[in-house]
Amino acid sequence: MLDPVCSGRRGVCFAWAIAVAAIVLLYFAVPAALLHWDLDRLVFRASPGGQTHEDKRFEINVAPATTVVVRRYGEAGQSCVFFFPGQHGGIGVYEKTLFPAIRNIGADIYAVSYPGQDGAQGQSRIDRLPDQVAFAVSQISKQGLCNPSHSVFIGRSLGATVALAEAVRFQPKGVLVDALGAGLPEVIRTWMGRHWSMTGWQWLPIGTLVGKREFSTAALIEQMPSVPVRVFQGTADELTPYALVQSLPSGHSNVCLTPVAGAVHENAYILARDAYIENLRSMLGANR
Repeated sequence: MLDPVCSGRRGVCFAWAIAVAAIVLLYFAVPAALLHWDLDRLVFRASPGGQTHEDKRFEINVAPATTVVVRRYGEAGQSCVFFFPGQHGGIGVYEKTLFPAIRNIGADIYAVSYPGQDGAQGQSRIDRLPDQVAFAVSQISKQGLCNPSHSVFIGRSLGATVALAEAVRFQPKGVLVDALGAGLPEVIRTWMGRHWSMTGWQWLPIGTLVGKREFSTAALIEQMPSVPVRVFQGTADELTPYALVQSLPSGHSNVCLTPVAGAVHENAYILARDAYIENLRSMLGANR
């Protein structure tokens, strides 16, 4: 039996069907294209940065018109950490919320700003960033300022993954991170799930679209079994949920995961300040 609405008007119904199909196609095609071809601009938000008060600034050329900026806080002593921020940078904020506590235990800080962040030139690219950051760290080391294998790597949010990727290369005394993602596809899928209009995008093959840029946390940790890794994760973190990283210590004896009750993505390191700094002190004093 013919639908009474469509009876005699098959052309109209066919047109509606084509329109609906086109809308559905666009709904999925647009994010798929962005994830595959414009992921860098989605992940890295250019930030001009506010005023900072470092003791010394190093601007390191890593590509044409592209720099990584490293800011030193301290007087190039024997104890040091490399700090890797998240996608928004914001070194000026960490000068107030984190760096004083690190300096109080006698450690110098080398804070890394990726291309496009806090005065660094250019645009960050996921596939190039690990090599560019590694080059900057090596340049600091060559100047005799901070030996990465004798330091601790600290990272927040996206910077937590960067810290792990660099630790695979340099094998530091320890890695201390918070707001850690399980991997880029999981972070993207979680972000989509927070917005009702994007919920359907979670059906996309995000891992395939991201390709080799997925930066699996478990895979990175497996490449440095002798490096202590301490993770502080907020139990109320909606961007990098605790549930997605809670199994990391299983099978990785070098990993210690500390849930921070009630902490969200932005403040786990603040709410866990005492334990955070005590773990850092222990790592800096360890002999490896």
